[in-house]
Amino acid sequence: MKRAIIIGATSGLGREIALNLLHTGWLVGIAGRREDLLKEIALSSEFEGRVEYERIDVTTADAIDAVERLVSKLGDIDLFVNVSGVGFQNPTLDPSIEKKTFDVNGYGFMRMVDWAYNYFKGKKRKGQIAIVSSIAGTKPLGTAAAYSATKRMQSHYLTALSQLARMDAVDIQFTDIRPGFAATDILNPNKHYPMMMTKEYAGYLATRAILQKKRVAIIDWKFALLTFFWSLIPRCVWERLTFVKN
Repeated sequence: MKRAIIIGATSGLGREIALNLLHTGWLVGIAGRREDLLKEIALSSEFEGRVEYERIDVTTADAIDAVERLVSKLGDIDLFVNVSGVGFQNPTLDPSIEKKTFDVNGYGFMRMVDWAYNYFKGKKRKGQIAIVSSIAGTKPLGTAAAYSATKRMQSHYLTALSQLARMDAVDIQFTDIRPGFAATDILNPNKHYPMMMTKEYAGYLATRAILQKKRVAIIDWKFALLTFFWSLIPRCVWERLTFVKN
């Protein structure tokens, strides 16, 4: 039986990916800050005997210990998925908001994927590391500077680890999921977002990309088309597009 850990599985795409893997027959370890939401999945009779959980805050000193406890409960892992993240619109550049974003999406992210990399390297076995970044990492958004920057960093960090794996001769596959707007808790419920996807639809596409071991997957095709045209816009023009918001 295949085994996976999902960091950030309490809600949104992380929860959807966890449920999809469980429905596919995987043994899944789920982690996040809200223990009550983790228990909802773990105590479901539908998944009896196939779910383990740990409360984890990726920014705290004991986060790695919690991950290792979760792995011990599973016995081993084939797949490590990091979905944990925060996102804020912060046009006033409130430093406390920017710091929280970097703490979770930067430092917390790095700790999780580094642990996974070293786990598979130490075991000398095949594994997969998947992350959920964002299309915001393809072009920065003025109202969400820290979010855009950290999501760009995540994609670049995964590319660096992919290169490092070849240097280390470690058989690790990497998947970067870049969703557009999906109806999850990370979005402001009082705002209108174009081409909004349901979390179930986005989660299905994300899970499929992971199982197919795609290197990069933009979710969905509409956002893939959008980001393609974004890539054609020169920086000097992009910086003058005052209507571009998240």
